[in-house]
Amino acid sequence: MWRGARLRCPSCGRRTLFRAYLKLNPRCPSCGADFSHSETADVAPYVTVMLMGLVVMPSTLVLVLNTGVDAELMLVPSLLFAVLAALFLLPRVKGVLAALLWRARREM
Repeated sequence: MWRGARLRCPSCGRRTLFRAYLKLNPRCPSCGADFSHSETADVAPYVTVMLMGLVVMPSTLVLVLNTGVDAELMLVPSLLFAVLAALFLLPRVKGVLAALLWRARREM
């Protein structure tokens, strides 16, 4: 899982797991591990949105309640933080899920 979160091959840990932002390599260029059956489909965005809800909403709520700033003024920074966090988390969540699927197939 840790190698997937670092966007590395879960088998050797050397090369990248992705050939584009969210496109998995069919095989690892270094060790030849097969990722063709490790497609995560729509699970990665769902998990990412769940993590975003657990982080962004409480932090925004705490800032609004503790600083006395109007909620309307916190909307733009909160949305910007949410978009940047989603762009950062989405490939890492997909990497973890792909590594788990690869391991499950390997152990069958």
